[in-house]
Amino acid sequence: MKIIKIFLVMIFTVFSVTVSGAGYSGSTVIQDYQTGEFSHCTELRTVAENENYKLLVYDETAIFGLQDKKDGYIWWSSPDEDFSKTELSPVAVENLKSSAVLRYGETEKRTDNNYLRSGSPACTTGVTDIENGIRIDYDYGSYGFHFYIDYTLEKDHMKASLKTSEIVEKNRTDVATEITVLGGFGASDSTEDGYFIIPDGSGALINFNNGKYGSTYRRKIYGDDLTAVPEKKTSVTEQIYFPVYAIVRENNAMLAIASKGDSNAFINAEVSEQSGGYNTCNFSFVLRNTDTYYMSGNTTERLTVFENGGIDSGDIEILYYPISEKNLSYVDVAEIYRKYLTDKCNLKPVTKENYSPLYINFYGGTEKKKSFFGIPVMKKQSITGYSEAENILKNINAENVVVSYCNWTDKSIKNKTDTTAKPSSVLGGKKDFRKLRDYIKNNNYEFYPITENIEYYSAFGNISGAVRVSGVYAKIPDYDIVYGTPDGYRKKRYLLSPEDFGKVIGKLSKNYSGADFRGISFGKTTSVLYGDYGKNKTTRFRAMENIVKSLSETDVDILADGANAYSLPYVKHIINVPLNSSRYDIFDSDVPFFQIVIHGLIPYTSTAVNSSTDIDYMLMMSAVTGSNLYYELISGDTDTIKDTEYSSLYYANAGYWTETIKEHYDKISPLLRSVSNATISDYRVEDSGNIVTAEYSDGTVIKADFTEKTITFNNEIIKLR
Repeated sequence: MKIIKIFLVMIFTVFSVTVSGAGYSGSTVIQDYQTGEFSHCTELRTVAENENYKLLVYDETAIFGLQDKKDGYIWWSSPDEDFSKTELSPVAVENLKSSAVLRYGETEKRTDNNYLRSGSPACTTGVTDIENGIRIDYDYGSYGFHFYIDYTLEKDHMKASLKTSEIVEKNRTDVATEITVLGGFGASDSTEDGYFIIPDGSGALINFNNGKYGSTYRRKIYGDDLTAVPEKKTSVTEQIYFPVYAIVRENNAMLAIASKGDSNAFINAEVSEQSGGYNTCNFSFVLRNTDTYYMSGNTTERLTVFENGGIDSGDIEILYYPISEKNLSYVDVAEIYRKYLTDKCNLKPVTKENYSPLYINFYGGTEKKKSFFGIPVMKKQSITGYSEAENILKNINAENVVVSYCNWTDKSIKNKTDTTAKPSSVLGGKKDFRKLRDYIKNNNYEFYPITENIEYYSAFGNISGAVRVSGVYAKIPDYDIVYGTPDGYRKKRYLLSPEDFGKVIGKLSKNYSGADFRGISFGKTTSVLYGDYGKNKTTRFRAMENIVKSLSETDVDILADGANAYSLPYVKHIINVPLNSSRYDIFDSDVPFFQIVIHGLIPYTSTAVNSSTDIDYMLMMSAVTGSNLYYELISGDTDTIKDTEYSSLYYANAGYWTETIKEHYDKISPLLRSVSNATISDYRVEDSGNIVTAEYSDGTVIKADFTEKTITFNNEIIKLR
């Protein structure tokens, strides 16, 4: 009889009604459409199964689990326990029980701090069987919101998907602004050991129950929206380049990938001491952007304004990949994500065997205030001319060099939007530029002139500036070095509207290709993401689509200054990959998650070696993480850059660095070349961080001793002291 009952339950349609006092969002009623009779189901049942996994559900509570058949381990959507016996606050309990938390704003009150939780009496949930899974309806009746999320079992993962266009908003004055999906999925209580992997910068680990009471983590994937210009200069932090996080518990791990909705997603994490007994990590997705402003004459009450129109943030889709192996580590998780990028995202390896170039970036010209008949005017000034750049390369005389050149045209020197490929007369003109190009070409070097159009003072043609949600132009200021407030004596820069990305990148690609350039760098276009909320109405989601389309249509090779995940299939080199995280208080250690994922696919560099206060550390970390060496250089001394946009390049004088760069390259490049197309198969940190060892897929072992300042490679010891 029990077998028959389970069979009947699986073929019936499931929906729910609220049961008061249950603590969960109602019990479920099963209807037999042949008899029209109703019955209750409180048992755990299987709704989908394949050779690797089972998807299980409690219909009454809408709690479900993903079971790994290899070892029987179950990942629960919410902790499967009786919360009535805990000391958690009611809000903490509702958060843990909620597979969906909706944030909404009240447009008339100008507020955006209201939350609706599916695990509260405010929500009625209904579970319906669909192909390979279940659909859960979330109905916040009296608040006017309704939507559904599908949870389906795929071959090697579980998928959660939400069509944002089908979110119902019945109340005219209430608008959905953010949603957290499966906020308690894989939550771990204070008795469990494990950690979260956060792709902040190079990567970071948050240990369960680490005792950091006052810290939580919440950062936007792909960086903050630049149109929301801060009132004060913010702390320098690293960026999230990958839309992923992971939970690791001894022999089981879960990798979560935001495969859709990533352009508007946050990663959130809390430890048990902060959240009230559980360690949680999850994604939340912005549905509508907001902005704040003060009424004229009132600097105490901040008002919130909401993005106009309907929801245009793209659909949401999260993929959950269970991993079951003995002694799991973040290296195993990185391998799964690497496979996802190559199999599902069309990322093809572009690195070569025995290939480790030296990366050099020259800074060309800038504007500097000078006196003209007693009147201060801004004039173009050469910092590194073309002939000077050629001489520097000759003096370094490395085997393989990737050369980039910033501010090499007149328009870029003046911070104007620029799609030309015309050398600046201030830097030596066409003749000197041609000699530099010939030298680079004859030595089989690679050349990537940089054209950065994200921020500008003036634009050509019908190029427009991005507008904030509040309706004013987003203008980027320089900040006072002491107080961190906008410098009122310097002109603010506009942001290029993402609606014009295709227009600008297309012209650049055409002109560079026509001028016989083999490579180009669009600067930080591959690593920044923002919207335009004026008449163009281009959300971050649409901006991401514009960037991907433009990069895919570019005719020349691309060097990226940082690369968000969506840019990876289109770039040939990545510079400025950080060797550390943002080092927030909640973090316990840094890991090279980015490098483990990308090594063997795309050649990348560390941040500029000569910008570091600890050169030996940079060289050792570059060696073990497979990061090629990168240097920023100018030919002029520090007097030439004083009071210019290059004033921070005090470390970049080529006269000091030329011989040192050659020495660094000769020491480090042999080991980097030997593993250039291998993947990192293991990474260990020992002796309180003093010994770091990386093993590569070809069997090569590289070990750095930070106490002795040595690198061991193929039984050879490289001394850096």
